[in-house]
Amino acid sequence: MGDIGVGSVVGPYRLGRRIGSGGMGVVHEAVDTALGRSVALKLISPHLAGDPGFRARFTREARAQAALESPHVVGVLAHGEHDGRLWLATRLVAGGDLGAMLRHHGAPDAVTALGIAADVAAGLADAHAAGLVHRDLKPANVLLHRDGDRVTALLTDFGLARSLDQEPSHASPTGTAGTPSWMAPELHTGGRAGPASDAYSLGCLLWAALTGAPPYAGSSNYELVRAHREQPVPQLPGRAPRAAAVNDVLRRTLAKDPAGREADAGRVRDALRHAATLPDEPARRRTAPLVVAGLAVAAAVVAVVALWPDTGTGPDLAPAPPATTAPADPRAVAVDSLAEDLVDRGGLTDEEARCTAEEWVERSGLDRMAADGLFDGAWQFRGDVPMTELSRRVAADAADATAACVSLD
Repeated sequence: MGDIGVGSVVGPYRLGRRIGSGGMGVVHEAVDTALGRSVALKLISPHLAGDPGFRARFTREARAQAALESPHVVGVLAHGEHDGRLWLATRLVAGGDLGAMLRHHGAPDAVTALGIAADVAAGLADAHAAGLVHRDLKPANVLLHRDGDRVTALLTDFGLARSLDQEPSHASPTGTAGTPSWMAPELHTGGRAGPASDAYSLGCLLWAALTGAPPYAGSSNYELVRAHREQPVPQLPGRAPRAAAVNDVLRRTLAKDPAGREADAGRVRDALRHAATLPDEPARRRTAPLVVAGLAVAAAVVAVVALWPDTGTGPDLAPAPPATTAPADPRAVAVDSLAEDLVDRGGLTDEEARCTAEEWVERSGLDRMAADGLFDGAWQFRGDVPMTELSRRVAADAADATAACVSLD
């Protein structure tokens, strides 16, 4: 098996400069001598060529990617063997990979980051629709194509991919295949890879694109795995509509339990594209006195001057997600958000606001309040809903909750 380097001819390709390397081999820019086009040529490490299991996996990678027709998956052009060494030719994406961009330049602006993550979600959706699970989604496996200010992301390296109906292989000495910083918690304990585990990796990648670092860290693999299993889902700070929408996606994709995770990459794609259109700072409020019903409680409510906006702004968000994809405790999230909003408006102490929020949610119920538009899909309180648009029941419950909790002393 001779050396293969710059200037060598492999199949119909003449090798140019090396553009990447990894545990599986090296990647060269190459020229198709028959068609005159540039390609990326992956040369698999020689020591892997004699492994029948790896050869089968390599063939699966080539066929899996060649079968996918997606604008967000790098297409395979050809594969073969040269002097005992396996090779794979793919479309050349000259913008580098997301991992390199984050290392050298840090996180991009939020809109670009959301666009990259949405493109990856689109590629995953196409892969899942074709019956494939990627199993090694990470920034190094996301290639970037630049066209002016526009950045398009493409998913590559299906070397660990498998068919959805294929039985899981035996665990490796390290436990499972993949990269620990980006792997779903269940994969570290023998769980089967599927769309839900790919979605978890997508959530990790989303956080990295926004912040420049993985969501969890540790000084050892043990600490890293423990962080994935036990630490809370990271959240962006602030109450801007964009941050709320992104935090909802993070909660849904990084849920510890795969049964409660958003596994539909197409829905994640749509949510990320919508988030990119939202304002990145809280809307200014126009307020008017809260009108309440009931002579017995009117004095209490007027005394604390609870405020309410008279007009709504911004697009309606999707209704709360179904129970299998909602946050672990949506009631707690809703009460916290409502209490914080009441304090921000002035006139209520922290204790009065907390009590009022709990009483209102208890009386009206989350479903009825969400139906009135008071909560978004992340169970964040929407303070821009006019009081006049609430149902009579919900408005009356607001008055009763206020009267029950606000002191006249």
